Amino acid sequence: MNVMNFDAIILAGHSEKDSELLIQEKVTRKAFLKLGDKMFIEHQIAAIKEIEGIRDIYVSGMSADQWKTDQKVIFDDFNGDIIDKLRHFKNTAFSEKGEPDYVLVISGDTPLITTEKLERFINKCRVTTDGELKALYYMCLIDKNDMVSKFPTSKRTYVHLKDVSWCSGDTLLAKPSIIDTHGEVLEQVVRSRKAVFKALLIFSPITVLKLFFRRITMQGFNDVVNKYFFKTPNACLGIIADDPELGMDVDKTFQLDIVRDFYAKNKETK
Repeated sequence: MNVMNFDAIILAGHSEKDSELLIQEKVTRKAFLKLGDKMFIEHQIAAIKEIEGIRDIYVSGMSADQWKTDQKVIFDDFNGDIIDKLRHFKNTAFSEKGEPDYVLVISGDTPLITTEKLERFINKCRVTTDGELKALYYMCLIDKNDMVSKFPTSKRTYVHLKDVSWCSGDTLLAKPSIIDTHGEVLEQVVRSRKAVFKALLIFSPITVLKLFFRRITMQGFNDVVNKYFFKTPNACLGIIADDPELGMDVDKTFQLDIVRDFYAKNKETK
């Protein structure tokens, strides 16, 4: 198997909805929240830099004067959502030094990631596409049973299919070229699930009925999204990750308590 190279983007920006949590913890953004003796972002960089094939780590939504560090990271204070950032990096950094094979994008408020968990996700992506990475976009999804088992009070919202109920993870793997070939439809799929279901109602009302009655599988859901939206087989795939930590983000005080409690109980095995 050829070793691919990856760039990683940590989404370290902040928004108004974080205000209550940030005021309570006396920090300016969630990336600076403490988990044990380190900040969220320090845990994440430590995990990412050991991934096989990793090239550069970008801290997105933050400028170098907002966090002084000796870590080998590249700051970029561009603001926007995931799709905006993929487009931005493709047109700036990647155009100057060449595109990585894939970009690993991680939300800055998921501090429980580890190298092993991220590599398991990447390998699960490979296995899903015949042993090698070739899809344009892999979305990390978390099985409800796994999430509830490890984080029973996390209060996630789930999509219910025939063979699995899942919530969105906070990690994705994308080929930079998807912005050129499928950028607009990717925005529709990622930014608004309601828009996707409305479009499916037009394209394939039978599929919507199957979704409603939980008669469609994860594979069937992937096939439908690619057929009607991307017009390309296996362009965009939802991948059920093995580790719910990849989707355990922190938006509220009670979720911060959850990750701190989990970390305290499990840090000796990290």
